[in-house]
Amino acid sequence: MKNILFVTFIFLCSLSPIFALEVDIDEISQSKQVNFTNYEGTGRKFESVSQIKSIGYQLSYKKTRGSESDVFRYHMKYHVLRVSAEEPEKYSSYIFYIDRDASVDHIKNVRRIISAYLEGSYGYSVKEADAIALYLTYYNAVYRGDTDYFASKYSARILDHITRQNAGISTKYNEWPGRTAIVIPLTKESKKGKLEKIDPFAISDEKTTSEVKKDKESKDERKEIIELKKKDIEKSKTDLEEEKKKLEEKKKTVTEEKKRTEDKKEEVEKKKEEIKKEKDETSKIKDPEEKKKKEEEIKKKEEEVKKEEKQIKESEEKIKKDEETIKKTEKETEKKEEEIEKKEEDVKKETGETTEEKKDKEKSPEEEALTKKEDDLKKKEAELDKREDLLKDKQSDPNVFGLKLYYLKVRDYLEGGHYNNELYMINASTKKIEFKSPVNNICGRRYDVFSGGIVVITHQGDHVSGHRLTLIDREKLTVKATGDNDIFWRSFIEIRENNIYAIIREGNSFYLGKFDQELKLVSRSKEKISEDTFITFFDEFIYINREDKSIIVLNKNDFSLAGEIKP
Repeated sequence: MKNILFVTFIFLCSLSPIFALEVDIDEISQSKQVNFTNYEGTGRKFESVSQIKSIGYQLSYKKTRGSESDVFRYHMKYHVLRVSAEEPEKYSSYIFYIDRDASVDHIKNVRRIISAYLEGSYGYSVKEADAIALYLTYYNAVYRGDTDYFASKYSARILDHITRQNAGISTKYNEWPGRTAIVIPLTKESKKGKLEKIDPFAISDEKTTSEVKKDKESKDERKEIIELKKKDIEKSKTDLEEEKKKLEEKKKTVTEEKKRTEDKKEEVEKKKEEIKKEKDETSKIKDPEEKKKKEEEIKKKEEEVKKEEKQIKESEEKIKKDEETIKKTEKETEKKEEEIEKKEEDVKKETGETTEEKKDKEKSPEEEALTKKEDDLKKKEAELDKREDLLKDKQSDPNVFGLKLYYLKVRDYLEGGHYNNELYMINASTKKIEFKSPVNNICGRRYDVFSGGIVVITHQGDHVSGHRLTLIDREKLTVKATGDNDIFWRSFIEIRENNIYAIIREGNSFYLGKFDQELKLVSRSKEKISEDTFITFFDEFIYINREDKSIIVLNKNDFSLAGEIKP
């Protein structure tokens, strides 16, 4: 076992100055270093980076197609759930759990899963997602088991989903399964339909940044966090300017309403004076009928005046409320301006060099000599690598044909090794996508390109009714031809001398098939082969695994058995 030493990350949630005051700085400064202990032995199942990241992508895929209340699971190994915050000054969150059956044993793989999940869920770039994942692991390691801290920053409901035993992440890999709940703080972006994204200020502070700068391996991630913070600040400024405009419009509306109300009051006072005069004149009328008629008219006028006075009162009350709202909004605006200024100062400090960085640049003569030796050694190693790779370097990628790169993108991964894929044409010179193929039933991970087109494996409407070889036009990316034989969906596709080689499926048996350019079967091996076999061509022979996994040699022309190799 080796301890991989990571620098201490001490996190202070900096959503607002109020939150900052709640944190005991002295206590935080006494925190010890975070040491992530990873499994460094052998004998465990190897998984590629893409396989590990696919876990995060699948969780994000399930999230984007579920409801907010759903729990999104990857088998019984990982799951994610959402905790909404009803309190205005507290964070909502997603919690990423490492379950009992998980076998992840290196902090880098934890970050890869989280990074892929963030990338798929929120549209972050790979670099942005990697940076956030790095900070999240430190953040959750520092606050491991500190449910009081999480309760102070997040929705009170978070305590329904975390305990002192699983809150955050342990520094020891053997304590991760069944005892890990990584908390991801969320903020709302009003401009994007209230799309919830990670708040970069929530997972980093001045002390954290100072420690990150000491970690030479995290420089790229630190830069990405800084860029995310800058974007957050620019967005906050834009939103604030919009709020100020609306506030000014509101002030103008209230001022106009206030003037109209004052004018109305004067008008009503005039009407009341006129009614008083009319009353005096009516009292002098001697004819009872005429007097009665006049009194009724006056009464109607008085009722109208009362209605208008009521309207004036309601208007004044509304104006009063609007003025109170304006004052409140002005205070909030001032607070937001202060928060933005604080964030800008935070970013300025982050972009500067630490004392440790300056010291690193000031090396002793002995250190300089050692560094030079290390550089020379690295150069020699690089030269040896170049010699070993010389032949490969001269070869073009088989998926590049005529400066066009035909790229197969995995859209969905399904159970049992099935895929739904998309085919893109990319200009290898400009590095830009030219267009996407309209063929939407491509499956499998293997394909090959030759002058006649692109050969892929497609399904027949679903992954149950069988799979076929399909020839796609190199220019239009449309279907040119589809074969008649059932092809194993995980089959290799190899094109040699304009012949196409793939694994044929007949019931529960598998055979090597050779097809012409129109996807017609030319030859089929008599020998049954393993569906998971590799294929190797040498001279006039084909090396392949028989059904029992033994290695057999076939003549390339007629697939007759030329030999058998027993390990």
